[in-house]
Amino acid sequence: MSIKGVTFNIKYDDTYTERYNNLRAVFERHNQVEDRTTSCVFLDTPKSVDEVHTALYGALDYTKDKAIVFETYRHNMKTFGPK
Repeated sequence: MSIKGVTFNIKYDDTYTERYNNLRAVFERHNQVEDRTTSCVFLDTPKSVDEVHTALYGALDYTKDKAIVFETYRHNMKTFGPK
C-alpha cells in the first residue's frame, strides 16, 4: 500500500451535503487512515493517484469543487490537536 493525500474545497450551495457525503464514501472505499481537518485526508490504498482522482469524479462537481490528489513518499506523519 502507499499513502495518497487528497485536499479539497467543496463549494457551499444547495447540493453541498450530497457531494460531501459522496466524497466521504469514496474515502472510505480507499481505506481512509487520517482525517483530522475538514479539507485534507490520507488514504492507504494500492490505487494510483490517477485511480483515486477518477473515483472523485462521481462524488464532486468539477465545475464548482476543487481537489488535489497526491502521493506521499514518506510514511512519517505528525498530528496536532484533539482527536
